[in-house]
Amino acid sequence: MRRDNIFWGGALILVGVLFLLQTQNIIPSIFPFLWPLALMLFGIWMIVSVYWKPGSSNEETFSVPLQNAKTVKYKFSHGAGQIEINGGAPAGIALVGLSADGMNENSRLDGDRLSVRVEAGASFVPFIGPSGGVFKFKLSNDVPAIISVETGASQLDMDLTDVPASEIRLETGASSSNLTLPARGSYHLDLEAGAASINIRVPDGVSGRIRVNEGLTSINVDTSRFLQLDARLYQSADYDNATNRAEISIEAGLGSINIR
Repeated sequence: MRRDNIFWGGALILVGVLFLLQTQNIIPSIFPFLWPLALMLFGIWMIVSVYWKPGSSNEETFSVPLQNAKTVKYKFSHGAGQIEINGGAPAGIALVGLSADGMNENSRLDGDRLSVRVEAGASFVPFIGPSGGVFKFKLSNDVPAIISVETGASQLDMDLTDVPASEIRLETGASSSNLTLPARGSYHLDLEAGAASINIRVPDGVSGRIRVNEGLTSINVDTSRFLQLDARLYQSADYDNATNRAEISIEAGLGSINIR
């Protein structure tokens, strides 16, 4: 059963109760109660969405064919709620994900590069987001990728362990993000964050160089892996000669960033 059906069913029942009370002259009019009722319903729905994760067997999916592209440029924009981005799309597919009324997807092949853009609205709103409350997307593991993600008040979980990305850009607002970087190749992560809590995991076997620009963010870096060279620079001892390495640039406001 879709959660939005339950939401609207509950809303209609409550409005019906108000009409019944009006016909019985218990309340003079239903209209003064509609706005408080809407706020209460929306608040309850947001709380329920956190704890209730229905199965995804009835959720509709979409896919974007790879079309023999040699590289893929992904751009995700997400307003609010929860979003998951991982590798593991089937062979010959650039992107597979959950469909929803609040999501727009378009793609364009230019030579041997495929550009894919996804705009996803609020995932927790019952008549906009996916029925499971979480936007979920899988990227191709087969071709090099450039990935850009912009989020607002979001909870982002992104695992790129098996995705051969060369460039990753993450721009977040007041959000919570968990990011696992690719396990192979040489790539750059450009992070811009507002009042955010961000956890970054660099896979074993990947060297790193981390530059932190000015900001009030609390930075917690695993200095057993990434030696602190100065106040805003951390680097693996073997970074210059490493085949698998991540260059990380961070610009952040208030918040906290953990790198392991």
